[in-house]
Amino acid sequence: MWHRLKASGWQMLASYLVVRATLITLFIPLDIWVTSKLMSVYGVTAIANQELLSFFLSPVGFLLSIWFVSQLSFIFFVEHSTISILLAQHELGKRSIFDTVGLIIQRTWRMFKVVLAQSVGISLLLVSIVWVGRWIFGMMLNDWDINYYLTNQTSSLWWAVGLLVLVTLPVVLLVLRYWANWWLALPLSLFQNCSQWSLFQQARRLSHSIYWHIVIGHVAWLFLRIMVAAILLASFFIALEPALLWATSDPERYPWLMASGLLLFAVSLGVSFVDRFIYASCQFYILRLRTKQLKLVNQTQRRAGLNQQTRYPAIMTIAIVVVSSLAGHAGYSDVRDFVTRLQTDGFGYVTAHRAGGFARAENSEAGIKYAIELGVRSAEIDVQLTKDKQIVVFHDRDLGRMIGDPLVVENATYAQVKEAYLAQKHLPPPLLSDLLDNYADQIEFNIELKRYNKSFELADAISQLLQNYSQAMVLSSLDSELLANVMAQMGAIRPPMLRFALIYAASFGESELERDVDMLMVSEQWLNPWRIIEIQQRQQEVLVWTINSAANMERLYLLGVDSIITDEPALAKEVKANIKTMNFADRALLTLRHWMSL
Repeated sequence: MWHRLKASGWQMLASYLVVRATLITLFIPLDIWVTSKLMSVYGVTAIANQELLSFFLSPVGFLLSIWFVSQLSFIFFVEHSTISILLAQHELGKRSIFDTVGLIIQRTWRMFKVVLAQSVGISLLLVSIVWVGRWIFGMMLNDWDINYYLTNQTSSLWWAVGLLVLVTLPVVLLVLRYWANWWLALPLSLFQNCSQWSLFQQARRLSHSIYWHIVIGHVAWLFLRIMVAAILLASFFIALEPALLWATSDPERYPWLMASGLLLFAVSLGVSFVDRFIYASCQFYILRLRTKQLKLVNQTQRRAGLNQQTRYPAIMTIAIVVVSSLAGHAGYSDVRDFVTRLQTDGFGYVTAHRAGGFARAENSEAGIKYAIELGVRSAEIDVQLTKDKQIVVFHDRDLGRMIGDPLVVENATYAQVKEAYLAQKHLPPPLLSDLLDNYADQIEFNIELKRYNKSFELADAISQLLQNYSQAMVLSSLDSELLANVMAQMGAIRPPMLRFALIYAASFGESELERDVDMLMVSEQWLNPWRIIEIQQRQQEVLVWTINSAANMERLYLLGVDSIITDEPALAKEVKANIKTMNFADRALLTLRHWMSL
């Protein structure tokens, strides 16, 4: 007896693994495709942070939630149906994995109709609660992020969806009310050859007197599943971080990661199989007990479906192998493409801070020449307005730090600034117009606007100057009022290659200008991977300042920032070159480690 049960147990596990592998290879490419299409309809290329909330509160997010809930329900019932069939075959003394798979394929449409009704009902109910609770959530959390996304979800389309939800709510409640009555319809659909309506009638009669036992049993089962899932998830993250550290520091880098990954995978797969086995066993033996008690179905009828022979076994075998192979290849390709969206190739470019970084005097013509010689794409410079309305390339309010002179730039003419520098035998800071005339064709200027007063005269002057240049440039500022004034003034006269950037030096609040600019320049201390994706999915670039260590450069490039502003542009180019030499596995591994560490 024990030998027979042991053989059947291994048969169940093998069948479960075959079905799980097939479902994964079939659904992963489909999930990626569906998600990508719905995201493109919504207008984003990635979802993270607040955009995750925004996306799932949108009509297309509503559709995606229905898709995933229905799919997960379908996968669960297919897997547990495999075990149910094997339990029934165990009674008949049959141990054929092929017969099991064949019977599942033959019963797929009948099983799908049962599962779909239940899944859609649950999905509609959950989404109804979310839809109604959106404003409650907004009132509870007085936060600009939440309020922004909730406000932008108010649309005529959502009102139409909400009306549809309310109209279908009685149907949803009806489905949920009788779900426990129809609980035994699924195993009946696998074992018998009869109409769908007959299946539901029989299932309702079989479940009638044990209705509350079924409901309470499911509540307890769901509670235990959530607890086990939480424990496994916590264990996964606890184990993954040291595994990544070992993998990236050990010369034999992959054995640690592979061993820990396989162990976690095996444990989660084993727990999943046990979960399906317990659920299927309870359902199968309750069905058998109730059919004998009520004598609604005789033994011959109950086994009619099990004794049915699979037609064309050779063709079916070939079809299963071909479909699984194609799905596996497509799944591998899609997952690989999806992973590359982490930008692990280090696509970001180098921006030399204050013209050329530490190698030359800051904001100097020599620094610009040095950046051009290095071959960096962009040079960041600071500009402000002198008393005689000249735009000078200079950072500080006065000359004290640079040459020990207390002269305030905005209170002095450009001639006075030059005279102070020449008196100290230093080259004076250049005018912006001279740098643009001489070097705008060779490097992109990132021009940071500085003012130490409340005047908008710099906005007037820069607007007049830049309309004469067609080269690629960036106008940036910490001063949102000044930047907004420039953007408003340029309006129709804005050159097509000119972009605007808002500089952030804090982690809280949001400027109204943030979503109108082309890029955000963010301090490293306030940046994390989710923030990067959040900005980039709005089709804005992420520039991070000021990064001078090789380790931080590598981390940020692997996390996918668009540019690093640095005082060490030569080092940044070297780091980029090293990233380019890494193979895909090394880059992906390091990227995952950086994601886990933040």
